[in-house]
Amino acid sequence: MAYHAAIFGVIVADMIAEPMDLRHPPRPGALVALNSLQLTTGGNVCNTGIAMAKFGMNAIATGIIGKDTIGTAILERMRDAGLDVSSVVTTDKKQTSATVVAVEPGGERCFFHTAGANELLNADLFRSFFPVFAKCQWLEIGYFGLLPNLTADLPNLLADLKHFAPALHIALDTIHPTPSVDLLWPILPHVDCFAPSRTEAELLTGQTDPAQMIALFRKRMPTGLIAIKLDADGCLLDDTRKRLHIPAAKIKVIDSTGAGDTWFAALLTAMIKKMPLQDAGRFANRAAADCCLAFGASTGVRSFDDTVARM
Repeated sequence: MAYHAAIFGVIVADMIAEPMDLRHPPRPGALVALNSLQLTTGGNVCNTGIAMAKFGMNAIATGIIGKDTIGTAILERMRDAGLDVSSVVTTDKKQTSATVVAVEPGGERCFFHTAGANELLNADLFRSFFPVFAKCQWLEIGYFGLLPNLTADLPNLLADLKHFAPALHIALDTIHPTPSVDLLWPILPHVDCFAPSRTEAELLTGQTDPAQMIALFRKRMPTGLIAIKLDADGCLLDDTRKRLHIPAAKIKVIDSTGAGDTWFAALLTAMIKKMPLQDAGRFANRAAADCCLAFGASTGVRSFDDTVARM
C-alpha cells in the first residue's frame, strides 16, 4: 500500500488543563476549578498525522507507545481520525509518553512532561521502519530536540534510507529547546524540508533576522525548502528559487497547542499537491490559525477544501 507520508517520532498523551494561571499559583492544599481537563493526542506523530488525515492525505504513524490504558486510548484516537496505526510499536518497558499542558488565560502554554516510551526511539527502531518509509512520498521526523537516543545516528541512517528509498523526501521538525547545532549540521544535507520556529532557529544560529537564519541553514542544505515559522508574523519560505514572506491569518487565539505541527502537516500536504509556494504558505498559515481556535492539537483542524476556501 502506498502512502502520501509517514510520520515518525514522538507520540504523547496530552492532558490539557485550562485555565491554569501559573503566574499566580494556588496555596498548598487549595482547590482551583478549571473550565476543562481533556485527554488528547500530542506529539508530531499524532498532531501532524491527524491533521494530514483531515486534509485527505493517506498517512501512516510510526513510533512507540506503552502497553497501558493511555497508549490504548491514544492509538484509538489516531485510528478514529483516519491515521494508519498498523506500524506503531508497543512496549512493556516504559509507559506511554505523557504531558500536562497548562493553558494560561491568554492561550499561552507550558508543559510538564514524561518521556516514557519515546526514550526507546533509537537507530534500530528507526531502521525497522525502512520498508514502511519506502512506500511513502514523504517522511516527517520529529522532533530534533526530543530524540536523544537517535539524533547522533540520523546522518548515517538518513543516508542509508535515501539509498534504500531514493524517491522518498524527508522533512525534519524541531522543538524548543533545541540541542547543539553541531548535531544538526550533519543531518541537514539529507533533508528536503526544514522548518523550525523563529525561537528554535534563533537558538540554533544565534541570529535574530530570519533571512540570516535561512542563509546559515542553506550552507548545509543546498536544496529543498527551508521555512521559518514566525508565529503571529506568518512564515518565511525559501526554496532556493524564491523567498516569500507569507502573513499570518488574523485570529484571537484560544489554544495554540499543536499549531506548529498542524502548520507542518499543511505544508507537506501543499507540497504533495504541488501547490505554488505562496499558496502553500497561505494554506499552512490558515491551517495553523484554525488549530488555535479550539482546545487541543487537532480539534480545530478542518478539511483541505474548507481550509483552502478560507485562505
